[in-house]
Amino acid sequence: MGCSALVSAVPLQASLEKTPSVLYLTWMHDPTTTMTVQWHTGKEDPFSEVMYRKEGQGQWAYKSGIYAQIPDTNFSVHTVELDALEPDTEYLFCLKGKEGEFRFRTLPTSLSRPMKFVIGGDAYRYLSTFRKMNAQIASQDPDFVVVGGDIAYTNGCTIGFLQGKGWQMQRWRTFLKEWKSQMTTADGRMIPMMVVLGNHDIRGSALKPKSVDILFYELFALQEKGVSYRAFNVGDYLSLFLLDTGHSYQIEGQQTQWLEKALSRRENASYKMAVYHIAAYPSVYPYEGETPTTIRSAWSPLFERYHLQVAFEHHNHAYKRTYPLKAEKIDPDGVIYMGDGSWGVTPRNPKKLWYLHKTAKTNAVCLVTLHSDRSTVDALNIKGEVIDSVTLYPTGAMVSWNGECLMQQ
Repeated sequence: MGCSALVSAVPLQASLEKTPSVLYLTWMHDPTTTMTVQWHTGKEDPFSEVMYRKEGQGQWAYKSGIYAQIPDTNFSVHTVELDALEPDTEYLFCLKGKEGEFRFRTLPTSLSRPMKFVIGGDAYRYLSTFRKMNAQIASQDPDFVVVGGDIAYTNGCTIGFLQGKGWQMQRWRTFLKEWKSQMTTADGRMIPMMVVLGNHDIRGSALKPKSVDILFYELFALQEKGVSYRAFNVGDYLSLFLLDTGHSYQIEGQQTQWLEKALSRRENASYKMAVYHIAAYPSVYPYEGETPTTIRSAWSPLFERYHLQVAFEHHNHAYKRTYPLKAEKIDPDGVIYMGDGSWGVTPRNPKKLWYLHKTAKTNAVCLVTLHSDRSTVDALNIKGEVIDSVTLYPTGAMVSWNGECLMQQ
C-alpha cells in the first residue's frame, strides 16, 4: 500500500491536503541513525506526525513530533525527529493528512563508500543566481549540504524596503521553498541541510542579545535550542564544527571553551573541519579586522593543535584557498582555509595577499568527497566546472607536500 492510500484511510482525515510548500530535512543528533523532518503549515494545523518505512519494506512506522507558531506570523513550524534508523539506508516518508511521498538517506557509519557533501555560504541574495548554483549542487548527488551563513539575507541589507511588512519571513520561506523544489537528487532523494549563522541572518549581536531576531532559531531544529554552535559528528571518520562568528555568541569565552573540548573528544576522527561565516583569512575584507583577528587568536591555535584539515569560511563574496597556515605563517603542517562565500551573490575581486594560494572572482561552492585513504575538496563554479581542487589526508596518514613527507598526528 502506498503512503497516500494509507494516509487517506486514517480516521478523521476525510481528504488529503496538499503537501506544504516548505518541507526540509536536517539533523539534531546522530546522522547515521536519525533524520529530522520539518515543515510549515497555517498556525491552526496541530498535526505533527510522519509515517516512514525503509525502502522495499511494506510496514509503515509512525512518529509524532512538536509544532510551534512562529511569532508574528501566520505559520507554524512542525518538527519530527525519526530515530532508530539504519545507517546508509534509504527511507520513504510522508506527512499525516498530506499528499506526497518523499525519500531520504541516512549517512554511513564508515567510509565503505565515498561520502559527499557541499559547503557554501552567502546563499539566497539574488534568486536567479541562487537557483543556478542550486542546480549544480543537486547534480553532484551530495549526501547533505552545509549553508555557511547569510542564508536568506533577512537583516542589515537593502532588500527589505521593497518587500513591506513581514518581508523577512517571506524571504526565509522563499529560501526553503526553493530548497524543497531544487535540492533533490536525480533519483528523488531529498538533500538534508545543516545551517550556520551569518551577520545577515539575525538582528543584533552577541554583545546585545536582547535585540536578536529569533526567526533563525524558530525555523531550524538544533542540538540545543537557542545555541547556534555545535559539532556534527559522523561515525569515527568526520567531525564538522559549526561555529558562530559573534552573531549570537561571542567568539571568545564560552564558545572557544566548548570548541577546545569538542576538538579534544574527536581528536582521532579521520577528518576534522570547521564551518563558520566571517573569515579569519579574508580575501576581500581587511586582514586586521576585529573579527578575523579574534578568530586567529582564539580558534586557529586550536585548529592547529588538533590537526584540523580545513576551515570553510564565507562572508567575502569571492572564492579563495589559502596555503596551509600555522601561527599566521605558511607551514605545510598547517590548516587550509577555503571558501569565502559566493553561492548566490555578486562576486567581488579578491585581493593579492601573502596567505592566498588560489583566488577567483566567481560564484562557487566546495564539494567534499571523503574516502578512507584520502579525500578531495573541489571548488565548483556556477557552470559546474572545477576551478580549484585540494587533496586532504586523514589523521595519521603520510602526507606529501612540496616533496617533503609529513605525518598528520
